[in-house]
Amino acid sequence: MAAIAAVIGMGLRGLLDRWLGDAVPFVFAAPAVVAIGWYAGLLPALLTAALSVAWLHLPWLRPTLGLEAGWKPSLYFLPGALLLAFFAARLGRILNQGAASTQVERGGTLAWLRAVMAIAVVVPAFFFSVAAWTLYEQAVAEGRGRVDHAARIGEEHALKVFETQVALLNRLQDSLGHDSDEGMLAREAQLHPMLKRMAADLPQLQGIFVIDSIGRLAATNRVFPAPRSIGFSDREFFRHHQAGGAQPFVSTLLTSRTTGEPFFDVSLRRTRLDGSFGGTLSASIRPGYFAGFYGEIANGAVDLSVTLSRSDGALLARWPPAPGPGAGSAASGTPAMALNSSSDADSMLAQLAFTSRRTVGSYPVLVTASMDWPAVLAPWFVQIVLMLALTLPTAAGLMYIAWIAFQKTQRAFQVAEDLREESVKLRRVEESLRQAQKLEAVGRLTGGVAHDFNNLLMVIGTNLFLHKRQLGAASDDRRLSAIERAVGAGAKLTRQLLSFSRRQPLQTERVWLQQLIPGIVDLVKPIVGAAIALSLDVDPATPPVEVDTAELELAILNLAINAKDAMPGGGRLHLRVARADHAMGSAPPGNFVLVSLSDSGSGIEPELLERVFEPFFTTKPAGQGTGLGLSQVHGFCARAGGAAVVNSRPGEGTTVHLYLPASHKNVQAEKNVSASPGVPRLDLRVLLVEDNAELADATREVLRSMGCTVHRVGDADEATAHLKLHAADFDVLLSDIVMPGSINGIELASRARDSHPGLALVLMSGFSEFTELATTLNLDVLPKPCAPEALAAALQTAVGRARQVASNA
Repeated sequence: MAAIAAVIGMGLRGLLDRWLGDAVPFVFAAPAVVAIGWYAGLLPALLTAALSVAWLHLPWLRPTLGLEAGWKPSLYFLPGALLLAFFAARLGRILNQGAASTQVERGGTLAWLRAVMAIAVVVPAFFFSVAAWTLYEQAVAEGRGRVDHAARIGEEHALKVFETQVALLNRLQDSLGHDSDEGMLAREAQLHPMLKRMAADLPQLQGIFVIDSIGRLAATNRVFPAPRSIGFSDREFFRHHQAGGAQPFVSTLLTSRTTGEPFFDVSLRRTRLDGSFGGTLSASIRPGYFAGFYGEIANGAVDLSVTLSRSDGALLARWPPAPGPGAGSAASGTPAMALNSSSDADSMLAQLAFTSRRTVGSYPVLVTASMDWPAVLAPWFVQIVLMLALTLPTAAGLMYIAWIAFQKTQRAFQVAEDLREESVKLRRVEESLRQAQKLEAVGRLTGGVAHDFNNLLMVIGTNLFLHKRQLGAASDDRRLSAIERAVGAGAKLTRQLLSFSRRQPLQTERVWLQQLIPGIVDLVKPIVGAAIALSLDVDPATPPVEVDTAELELAILNLAINAKDAMPGGGRLHLRVARADHAMGSAPPGNFVLVSLSDSGSGIEPELLERVFEPFFTTKPAGQGTGLGLSQVHGFCARAGGAAVVNSRPGEGTTVHLYLPASHKNVQAEKNVSASPGVPRLDLRVLLVEDNAELADATREVLRSMGCTVHRVGDADEATAHLKLHAADFDVLLSDIVMPGSINGIELASRARDSHPGLALVLMSGFSEFTELATTLNLDVLPKPCAPEALAAALQTAVGRARQVASNA
């Protein structure tokens, strides 16, 4: 009987492999043990349990191979089977005594029935809980593995696509050489078929575009001849490369101005022989190509979400597609979605079970795969339902009422857990909202303070300029110089405040390495250690350079770390700074500053020298280097307009030369711009719009010193009314942005541009939020405080452009 019961119980379980897998292997063995214990006694019931366990673990006993659960379920099953066998055998013996039972026996029967009722609830609930937890862990592990797998595949796919596009653009870069704008336009007939061949076998490629230095389309694979009427100078990638930003650049999701197709760009900067900006090379990629691939990863299911985005959160492609018409597209130059946008993103991610993000190589692009809780737990819910269907009949035959109570209690706990989770989520959302409000308040406060402070600084700086202009030769007074330095320090402080409040990117600055390098050496000393003798030689006559100081510091630290790794037993590291034509070694053409680091380490083999700047190339053992240090040094020098050169011999050490272009600005003029006689005579008619009376008076006097006639009004409303009657009396409108009244300076300039196209427009502001808005509207903006030279240059440029527009019209 025990053998038959074990065969029936485990055989029926084998038929459920398709739905249960290796979960709950003894779901029918427990009722078999109860039945054998009831009818045959304790020992046959225990034998039934032992045969069931043997069925699971001895391959020659079982006809099916689907139950691969290990020993853990058996260890849970055996104690429960012992209890079930004992109580079933005892209950069967008591009930089989019938009416001959005494009062004591009837009392014992009731006690055993109560015990059976308890067992009917406790034992099935125990097995159910263990099985549910096991299946839950399995579902979580499978969901996590699926998300990680999808993210890894998406990363590898995206890396291949981006590397293909960058390789294509580099090949095109080599083909174009250093052609001028006119040279590229003249070669369009040869470039067009070449571009078509390049794009022929790349389904992800929407088009290849060669753009000259002023934003005109010089050549493309899509049409011939390329339309010159479409300008690209307003595109984010064009401005990025024009400013010398990092390469390659990945744009936000854009919409074609001709076909309406969504796309995003991977672009490179073209540099002329003289190092100036020569335009861009752009490969437009179809986001649908990535979305289709991600759909294949997910097998067409919408439970797995895979997205491609920039590192700043701008969405590029996604699966599943966003609901609604036109979802996922973007207006020209506008990000479609930001994945890292404060509380909204936190709320969205809180609903996800798992999210895996992977950076695509060295590109500023992320692949994100995620699944929400319903998708992860859907198989678990199915298995739980099936287990309930199998467990309930066994428990209901002995304790129907107890089972109903259990169901109600379970539902009550579930409701309480749901309420607790909702309460936790609500608290998290409220905390995120409070934090966001705090940050916004701090940002507005600092921005407002910086704006008012900039106005004060401009009043001081402008009056100081006028005062020094009147004094002439006597303007070199050290007290005036102290005031001028204080104005400069204040302007720097406000830039830092604005950078904090709006997270503005850092920019290159003009620095004297004589002052900067000693501080960097202090950082290098603890890194290289006491076993390496560090020496410094800085030529006092070294001219200044214009670099990003953070990148220069990182480059020197990377070189110092490489030198340390090349000298494990100690050695010498020498840092030298001098003008390139005064230093040893051949410098590239031009006026350069040389920063060189020499070590006495093991050196580099000659056949490896030409590869040292390749990303991810390293001669260090696995785990001791990424191969990105020298590539960062090379990229830093290239972006600065210089070059990096490595000289090395095995056993004789290595020297790395960093050639940085010397700044051609006049040092004295920069230090004393207010006293510079280089402010031109403009002879312009200026309408000045400024609500701050002191600043308006100072600015008016500066303009008059340039030969301008100035009419000042107090706000934009008054300026609008005055222009309606006297627009022809002015050459240029010079206006502040933040003013009282119904409109601000940006709206005033927009209206003036529409109604008076021949009027030049220049705005001034010390508030970065409005500065960014004005820039997006193609309005010239001067940051406060600004030097008189900068004001004069801006007015000249704006008037010249306005007159050219008027003549063309």
